[in-house]
Amino acid sequence: MLRMQNIRKIFRTEMVETHALRDFNLEVEEGDFVAVTGPSGSGKTTFLNVAGLLETFDGGDYLLDGQSVKGMNDTQLARLRNEKIGFIFQSFNLLPDLNLFDNVDVPLRYRGFKAAERKRRIEEALEVVGLASRMKHLPAQLSGGQQQRVAIARALAGRPRFLLADEPTGNLDSQMATSVLDLMQEINNQGTTIIMVTHDPMLAKRAGRNIFVRDGQVSEVGKEDDIVELLHKTAQVG
Repeated sequence: MLRMQNIRKIFRTEMVETHALRDFNLEVEEGDFVAVTGPSGSGKTTFLNVAGLLETFDGGDYLLDGQSVKGMNDTQLARLRNEKIGFIFQSFNLLPDLNLFDNVDVPLRYRGFKAAERKRRIEEALEVVGLASRMKHLPAQLSGGQQQRVAIARALAGRPRFLLADEPTGNLDSQMATSVLDLMQEINNQGTTIIMVTHDPMLAKRAGRNIFVRDGQVSEVGKEDDIVELLHKTAQVG
């Protein structure tokens, strides 16, 4: 479903050239739940941005759902991103002056769906995350965990092939974080592919598969203890 082959991403300034990703190889199959861990500056966010078609890359190839994105222009990338990918961010990114219904509606309007179709998708998505009865509430009237559920509903309403989650529980306490991870696992069990960047090895343990990114490259890890050890070693080096 997602295949990156020898991906290179270089950030250049007048004085410095930084290789954020180097010979980055990864395959994610349909229905996978992948947790991506690694130290700060390892390339996790760059990987997520490339995977989400928010950034281009300088070498290699990236196949999304069997289609190479190499050489696509901005319009083509935007269309593919809107059709295939849903995003969940640490900061929720909800519009404070819009109620839950309208927050979930924003990306659907952008895609040009008719009102009846948007309404059906919004109500279904809010039902999935357990907030159908609060669709007229404003974000400020909800807890942090509930706001993250709205963000998940907004992503689900577009019916993406896979979700990219960037530290989705980073602003939540442990109880709310567990609730959000439970919901994400339910969504994954229903067939949605999820790639989650997290710094927390306990959350990574909840995923079906773990990869560890360091110096712009990826390695597979199998157990929670492996993740903890790798994070500990890299923290000592840093």
